[in-house]
Order: sequence, then C-alpha cells, then structure tokens
Amino acid sequence: MQTVILIERPQKASYADALKKKYEVISLTSGKQTVARAHLTDTTVIVLDAISLRTTGERIARQIKAEIDSIPLIHLHNGLKDGATTPADVVLTPPFTARKLLNAIERVVRTSPAPTIEETLINCGPISMNVTRRTLHANGQEIALSPKLALLVEYFFRHPGETLDRKTLMEQVWQTDYMGDTRTLDVHVRWIRRAIEATPDKPMYLKTVRKVGYRLDAPPALSIAVQSSEPTLQIL
Repeated sequence: MQTVILIERPQKASYADALKKKYEVISLTSGKQTVARAHLTDTTVIVLDAISLRTTGERIARQIKAEIDSIPLIHLHNGLKDGATTPADVVLTPPFTARKLLNAIERVVRTSPAPTIEETLINCGPISMNVTRRTLHANGQEIALSPKLALLVEYFFRHPGETLDRKTLMEQVWQTDYMGDTRTLDVHVRWIRRAIEATPDKPMYLKTVRKVGYRLDAPPALSIAVQSSEPTLQIL
C-alpha cells in the first residue's frame, strides 16, 4: 500500500478517513515533522491541508519542496495573499470534495519505470535479487520490494559477510544520520527475514550483531544479466 503524509490540524472532519480507503496515511502537524518522516518512509505523496492549519501554508510548502522536492506535494488552501506563490505540484481551493483530492493524488503518483529486456541479477548463495525490477528471489518465490526494502537488500547483497552498523545502513538507505529512532530499520530487516529465512526467528542468513547492526552470511555476490519477469508477491 502506498503512503500519503497528511499535514493537518487535529480535527473531527479530516480527509484522512477518505484517504485511508486507498492509502496508508501518516498524519502530522508541521513541515519539520514531515521532512524528518519522509526521509524514513517510502512516501508517495504529501498533502498539506493549510485550511485546517488556518494559514496559507506557503512557508511550509517551500520548506518541504526545498528538502524533498522528489515527492509530489498537494497544497490545500483558501487562497494565497497578493504576490504569494506556492511550489506545490497541485493546488486545490474550496469548494472541493474528498474524491477530487483522491483524483489529484492519483494524477501525481509516479509510476515505476518500464521493464527492460535484460536486467541485473545479484546472486548470494540460494538468494538472488533483480536490481532493476526490485524483486527478490528466495524459497521458490519472486517478491516485489518497496524502494527502501530494495535499497536495503541490495546493500546487504553488495557487502556479504560484512558487519554493517546501524549508522551506515541509515545513511546508505534512508540518507539520514539521525539515530534517535532506528525502529524503521529493524522493521525492514524483519520483512527481509520473512522472505529469505526458513525460520525468521532463527535466521541463517541475515544475522543480528548485537549492539552493532546486521550481517548477511552468504557466499560473495555475483552479478549477471537475466530476462525480465513479473513479480508474484508484494511486500510493502
């Protein structure tokens, strides 16, 4: 399921209920929170409900686009002051419905690149990964990975047998040196173990190195070219 960050003031009448029918919704109250969370989450779209914040949202919109311009921003507001602008990708002003907001999100959602004829496959023992298509091949299954999971799996595959500390993994995959909360990393590791381990609670391949990080115990990685194929199972 794709993720939408909704910036809003806590209220009874929220667009979150409508969005949750199709997306995972993370409700936040500031641009600062949004920038920090977007670096740790595979965010599809950011919705700035400046109407609920009782502001034009111009400053917040500029802050978000300056930090994370790659994520589409939809700006809901009652109208900007004379000469004011917004860097948002889409602007909605009243009257509009939740359906119109959903339609706007669907329009800005970026689609995955089209598959190529030959793609890169990395083998680590009995496990392999198609880097181009972001698929993991393990235990007879082909698993489609979210972007952050794919980056994490690839980094492990590129460094088999190496103990990788948490700081390095957060920097390489989430592009952040913030170490106040690494639960996101732990959750992603659990997802990988569910895919590659016969017994995830007693991993044979992706080991925990106590007080340091993780290590992938597998033969050295080998990259080869393969034909593309369709994924059959998706982990988000």
